[in-house]
Amino acid sequence: MTLVVGYDGTEGARVAYAEARKLAAELGEGLHVVFSFEAPRLGGELRDLDEAIQERGRQVLDEAKAIAGDLPISTEVRLQDSAEGLIAAAEEQDARMIIVGSYGERPLKSILVGATPTRLLHLSQRPVLVVRIPEDD
Repeated sequence: MTLVVGYDGTEGARVAYAEARKLAAELGEGLHVVFSFEAPRLGGELRDLDEAIQERGRQVLDEAKAIAGDLPISTEVRLQDSAEGLIAAAEEQDARMIIVGSYGERPLKSILVGATPTRLLHLSQRPVLVVRIPEDD
């Protein structure tokens, strides 16, 4: 089996990825690291934006590979809603769980703005581990 990790290079993603690497090593699992982002469609052709997003995805996934150490890792860029993309990747990989980071949004705000962790918790048939950024003291 494998662990699917949402990774976009942000602080929350880095914290989640660190936890995912630790879990993968303890469980003897591989990692499938996914950059999933749906480009806004405000009208007209947005090919340049799609290409820029894909390039950014490849860059952050190269970063993830560089710090993976000896863990087996695969990566994927998906131009798809983040939660839906992670769920689809988890199904395709027959993943043990999905791991994502969170900035610790308040519940009402995350529901209103549709935060990826909240959506995953409601939509995924697989376990979801949400790793919060440690609070500064």
